[in-house]
Amino acid sequence: MALLPKSMRLLFLLLGVFLFQFGNAQEKWIPLDLQSRIALAQKNKNHVILAEYFLGKPYVAHALSAENPEKLYLSLEDFDCVTFIENVMSLYHSKGQDSLYKKNLIHWRYAQPKDIRFETRNHYFSAAMEQLIKDQWIFPVPTPEGKQIKKNFMFLSQFYRNKNKNISIPALEQVESQLRVSPFTYIPSINVSKVLSSFKEGDIVTFVSKRNDLDVQHTGFLTFRKSTWYVLHASQEVKKVCISDKNLVEYLKSHPSILGIQVFRPNFIK
Repeated sequence: MALLPKSMRLLFLLLGVFLFQFGNAQEKWIPLDLQSRIALAQKNKNHVILAEYFLGKPYVAHALSAENPEKLYLSLEDFDCVTFIENVMSLYHSKGQDSLYKKNLIHWRYAQPKDIRFETRNHYFSAAMEQLIKDQWIFPVPTPEGKQIKKNFMFLSQFYRNKNKNISIPALEQVESQLRVSPFTYIPSINVSKVLSSFKEGDIVTFVSKRNDLDVQHTGFLTFRKSTWYVLHASQEVKKVCISDKNLVEYLKSHPSILGIQVFRPNFIK
């Protein structure tokens, strides 16, 4: 068989190098400046430094799969309130490594990291929190003002029951039944002003819904500004990642659909 001309062999070689580099580039998510921000946040043991990197990024709802087959959504350019928390914490513990960032994100988002399906995604944020507490990635911040209630989780299964999606409703109902077992602990909005001294920079705050069939309706990081606590979050109202214009207490007063809050502290040893 005749050899290709030297010029053609060189062309194919260059094309191969390009395709190899392009293929590898597809697995790159963390740019250099973000790697530097991660290192700075870890040095200071303060992931708020990392979260601030995303200020101004757009709020995008419903970016994750609407049914099976479930596709892992990775984006550092847009967030909803939950994916903002997931991404910041996954990046913080990634040491700037793309593969570790992806692994962490899957752990935050799915109940069974080796079985990525719509049904194994932690649609209820409290399910993710329970899992992460068990794995010692976070722990709840106890306060004397906590209150326990029973919630009848069924929002998700009822929402999808007649949607004709490729989703197992019994699997969703099983998750909901497991969540109903334990009392739901939260700090009533009216008592939050009494426990502000218990919080620390970067605590994860969840805003508990008054709906009996739902756990939380929003989440963000607590950040100390102007001598009090504000929320650093991906805001559906403002349509971007921002710091709330109202402090935590005033924010709760302006949202009557919120029953109270839960507060969780990331484990920096992880």
